[in-house]
Amino acid sequence: MSENKDILLKMLADEPKLYDILKSKEHLLVLETLEKEDLNYQTLKTRLGKDIYIKKDIILYNILDTLISGGLIKKIKVNENIVYYLSEKGKNFVRIYKDTKKEFNI
Repeated sequence: MSENKDILLKMLADEPKLYDILKSKEHLLVLETLEKEDLNYQTLKTRLGKDIYIKKDIILYNILDTLISGGLIKKIKVNENIVYYLSEKGKNFVRIYKDTKKEFNI
């Protein structure tokens, strides 16, 4: 087994809720979008709109809340806007996920 896969499996064993995030296309798209740059809600919604359809704002807010509670993203207020960004844990999670996905053609 690869080192990345071992690390990913340990992360999932330590925090089972990360498995639900890993299974969700929408959650992963939010993480991958925020990996590229920090974004406010409206810009994030617009960027995601190219890949997934978000019928109601509450859906995206629930995804963001799940990622925040999992410690994968954080938010900060900048000039009256809330900006979302990856935490260190989120950066590691996305990197390990992408490396494992690439290595095993998942």
